[in-house]
Amino acid sequence: MKKTNIIGIIVLIGVLGGYLYLSGNKGGMEGEAIKVGQISALSGFGSDVGQEEQNGALLAVEYVNKNGGVGGRKLEMISEDVSIDKLKVTSSAIQKLVNVDKVLAIVGPQWDEPASIAVPLSLDLKIPIISPNSSPQVEEKVSSPYFFGTFYSDEVGIKAILKFAKEKGYKRIAIVQPAGFGFWKYTSDLMKNNAREYDVEIVSEEYGNDLANTDYKTLIAKAKQSNPDAVFGSYADLECLFIQQAKNQGLNVPLLSTGSAGTPKALANCAETLEGSLYYSTPGLDSKYAEFEKAYTARFGSKPLSPSAVTSYDAMLVTAEAMRKAVESDEELNREGIMNEIAKIKFTKGSSMPEIVFDEKGFVITKADAFMMKGVRGGEMVEMK
Repeated sequence: MKKTNIIGIIVLIGVLGGYLYLSGNKGGMEGEAIKVGQISALSGFGSDVGQEEQNGALLAVEYVNKNGGVGGRKLEMISEDVSIDKLKVTSSAIQKLVNVDKVLAIVGPQWDEPASIAVPLSLDLKIPIISPNSSPQVEEKVSSPYFFGTFYSDEVGIKAILKFAKEKGYKRIAIVQPAGFGFWKYTSDLMKNNAREYDVEIVSEEYGNDLANTDYKTLIAKAKQSNPDAVFGSYADLECLFIQQAKNQGLNVPLLSTGSAGTPKALANCAETLEGSLYYSTPGLDSKYAEFEKAYTARFGSKPLSPSAVTSYDAMLVTAEAMRKAVESDEELNREGIMNEIAKIKFTKGSSMPEIVFDEKGFVITKADAFMMKGVRGGEMVEMK
């Protein structure tokens, strides 16, 4: 073969290789995995919920990969451990995922406190972040087009609590929260703003200032003076402790709470204490949830108990769908393109609700009857009808 022919073949191979690289997935070499971050509490406070969120996201990654991936490329999930009692690592965890691991998007973090730190970082680093368990109040100071949320509207959940209170005749409610900031203050304000619509009076507001302090007796004593029919507060794994302290001081009224209640740890620790004393609002999950629950149980050996397990699953599916749409529209598969596709998505293949559409702030639009009330009967969390 002539030397000129050999050179020509080499040049042709180089051109074809470059063409395949550019016309393929554009985020890397053909077949290279697309890295996606995942953040939740894997240890410490809230880890029961955080581990379920990690499982939900992983289940979605495995589903996407079994069904051809994104443009023929598999997803690779990289997890980081961030919880309320480890807030200081939120920034470094996100920075690592973006600058070291080179992820194109992040699912997480869990709860409002780390999410509030994630919002400005999403803007500065231009990284799309979908939190499966945070509220719109995380964008109170800084708004970011890169930050989204798949968890149901807290206001819809609060209205479900107030409707339940009205039906049960709980006309006087005292707010007793372990903290007066973040999610606790946000949901308390929602209670106050909507109470009158349901003929409910907020008779007292008591807030702790240190989450590490689990002695609620002073708060309870102040609330007791207002003679409430029920108490509203969010205590995650600590409902048992709060309710027992309240009973010891003679405040024998129900605790009304948000979807952060009803954790596996609380149920295992004091089912008898919770029965008749704890009622909380939680999403009434879509019919497709049964398929998710079956797949989750088969993969991880137990049913998911936190609603954010499925919102984490859907957050990862939405992320993958946004990537797929970017590839199909011949856009470069980068963070900005993924963000743009998430913002305008109408996703009907999730399991948390029939259709996932984000509002102008980037949070999922929730129908008015999305929540139900649950309580403990016979050692299990069941719907209150």
